[in-house]
Order: sequence, then C-alpha cells, then structure tokens
Amino acid sequence: MGNLNYYFTTYGEVYFGYRYDEQKFPNSIVIIQPDKHQNYNRLTNDEKTSEKINEYGWLLGKNVIAKVINEEDYKPENRQPQMYPGFQSNIEHKTMFVFGAGASANCVYGSDKADFIKDNLRPPLGNGLFQKQYIQYYSQFTGVKRSLTLLQDDSNPDVEKLFEEEWKNIHVENNQAVLCRHISIVYYLQKLFKDISSRIVDQYYAKNLYAKLANKLQKIYSASVKTSYGITSFKNFAFVSFNQDSILEEFISQQFNISFDSIEDYIRVNKSPCYVFKPHGSWNWGWRFPDPTVFNGSTANWLFENNKTLFNIYFNLLGDHKTMIDGCAWGHEYFISKHFKGRFTIDKSQLQIIRDQDLNDFFPAILLPYRDKDEFTMPFQHYNYMKDYIQSAETLILIGWKGSEEAFNKELLKKGQHLKKIVIVDIEPETVKKNLGEILKKPKLKAISYSLGFADFVENGLEKEMES
Repeated sequence: MGNLNYYFTTYGEVYFGYRYDEQKFPNSIVIIQPDKHQNYNRLTNDEKTSEKINEYGWLLGKNVIAKVINEEDYKPENRQPQMYPGFQSNIEHKTMFVFGAGASANCVYGSDKADFIKDNLRPPLGNGLFQKQYIQYYSQFTGVKRSLTLLQDDSNPDVEKLFEEEWKNIHVENNQAVLCRHISIVYYLQKLFKDISSRIVDQYYAKNLYAKLANKLQKIYSASVKTSYGITSFKNFAFVSFNQDSILEEFISQQFNISFDSIEDYIRVNKSPCYVFKPHGSWNWGWRFPDPTVFNGSTANWLFENNKTLFNIYFNLLGDHKTMIDGCAWGHEYFISKHFKGRFTIDKSQLQIIRDQDLNDFFPAILLPYRDKDEFTMPFQHYNYMKDYIQSAETLILIGWKGSEEAFNKELLKKGQHLKKIVIVDIEPETVKKNLGEILKKPKLKAISYSLGFADFVENGLEKEMES
C-alpha cells in the first residue's frame, strides 16, 4: 500500500485511493477506496477475487492509468452550489413521467402512423440503433464502420450486452482501439438523434403523442393555477427521459410556451410548470472545445485517426485536470454506485445547449447503451432535483420504458417513499414489472397497466389516472 493518489484513467474516470499490487493479478493494479482499505486488508489472499476487489475499489489494467497525482499536490475544486432552492409547498410535485425508447418509437398515431412506421428516420429501439436504414449516417464515421462487424452480426446481438462486454475490455485491459470506436459511436448517435428529432417534429407534429400528451397536461396545469393572498399555486410535472432525441422537449416547449435555451432551463424550480431530466444525456448537450479548428472539420474522425482517448479529450483538448474535474462528483458517484464507491468525473455543469452550432465544435454528452453501467450524464444539480422529485412523487407513469436502468431504480427504491401508484404503459407490462422488482413491493403501492401502449393511454387513461 502506498500513498493516497488520484489515478486518471485513459477512459476518463478518476479514482482516489491506495494502490495495491496483488501477485494473483500480475497484469493489473488494485485501487482501494480510503474508507474501505482497512476492511480490504483483513481479506485473505484467497478472498481477494476480482469480484471481491470490486466491492472495495477497482481492479484495473496496468496500462489504463494515464496520470497519477499525489493527494498533497491536487484537490479537485468543488464548483457546484452548496445550497439550491427547495420545492415550495404551494406547488404540487406529485406526478413523474418516465420515457424510454418505446415512447419515441411509437409517438405517432392515426392516419400518419403508416408513413411513420416506414420512415427511415423513425426513432429506433435499442437493438435497432445500427440497422442498415441508417447507413448514410454511420458511413460518415470510420470508428462506427469498424464496429459494424459485431453490431450488424446475423445473430442479432444484444447491443447493450455487447457494449457492456466491450466496456470491461476497455476498463480492465486498456483496449484503446475499442475506446476510440466507442467515441466515434457517440458522435454517430448525436448526428442520428439530431436528424431524427428534426424529422419527427417537422413532419409528424399533427398526430404526435408527445404533442397530445403535452397539450392535455398544459390544460390540467392551467386549471390548477390558483392565487390566494398573493401566493400562486399550481401543479408541476416531472419528465424523466432516457431518450437522447429531443422530441419530448420540443413539444413541451410548444405546448407550455417555455424554452430550453440553456441547461438551467430544464429545471427552473418553483417557476416552471414542468422539469425535464435526461439521465443519459441528449444529442443537443455538449462540452465546447476551446479550439475546434484542429479537427479539420470532422472531429469524430480526427479523434479516431489520432487514437485519442477520453483522457486526451477531457484533460488535453477540452481543458486540464484543474478545469474539467468537479470535486462534487465523488460524493454523487458514491451514492449512485452499487457498492458505494466514489470517483471523480468530468464537470457536467459546463454542458452547453447545441442549437445551430457546428456539432464538430463539441464533445457530446451521450451515454452509450451499456446494459449494467451505473451512470447519469446530466449535471449534478439536475440529479439532486430529480431525487427530490422522486421523494415527493405519488404517481409514476412509465411510457415505453422497460425499467432496466439500475441506477435510477435504486433511487426509486430509496427515495420513492410516497409513491402510491405506478402506471405502466407498455405492450409487455410483465417485463417492466419484473425489472422493477423490489420497487413494486412497497406497501400500499398499486400498479396499473396499459398494455395497448402510448396512444391508448393518452386517449383513454391520462385524465383518469391524473384525477385519481
């Protein structure tokens, strides 16, 4: 065991702890979190399996460490506000909607539905992210094309499982070639979801279920606004979207006449009729490069061709370890982690909204669809308010979401103490129930299913579930 150090990895995460070199893992190093190292020292050599080590810290390939800084020489700066406004009691924070890929993939109804189903830019489900109808997009990215031998295999692979296996290959074996391909895939998804969002909003607005849902909720909100003794009260709605398109936000903006011109606009607490939380990021969120001219007009391909890792992007191209790490990250990651392990991550408070700017000027805030990776790609202030809303919510309405995000489910289980009803809008409600597991065992919690899907719920269930 040596000194306490900060260990910067090629894949962008920063660990703080003690280093151990275990003989049974000659090609790896062990980083043990400070508050766990005494218990780790009590383990016998036989007990120090890779699984056990990952309860106390991290088992990393030796080549994955890009930089080491001693504790005495560096302390990450805490840039987040220590205090933020709480929810006011005169505003009702009781209804939370959660959207998954199934919502966007089925967001058009009526006479436009047939054209929508055949549209090459219909929003995909998870396993459809790399299907051949998107060839004009993935053919632009060298790193994506080199991944297609797996992503388009005739066995129809589980994309989330595949990415999870490759993540372990990056994390343990320092496979930088795979990491570079993943960075290209992030840029591909950004471009794809940008154009998907534009197509749906521009061509399918009249028969769009997001628009219809937002229209009905705006009327419910308007009817709830009351002023008494100079104090205005109203209903507020929270939208949690695991989708990286911006279709939901566009129709909320139109129906409620609000804007999303900055990251702060998503959570205008006690001022807006609704908040939008995007745990997996969004195509129009990104960190701006100080000098994008070095990329010669194609950032994704320049990064791939020059073998740039996330360490290079975060701490060389976007800034350095002093400007790009948020000291708040350790505590947030500690509570998200399955085994309560902290780590430092890139500062998400620096995210900007991308509108008409060149996508090449930014590094996208998009989480790849890893099956088991516990992570939120949104500012920590968003995360704090999302937790607060879960704690006050009584009705949870799940639309096209399978309930498989472990980090979010952990928050529901821990914070959702006032939940009375979960409404499952999905053609396979039993799958959702299985994934929600312990959450549905909460006392006095009622589960209601709309197995005919999004359209049936908006037309026949929304007002009923809101009134009750």
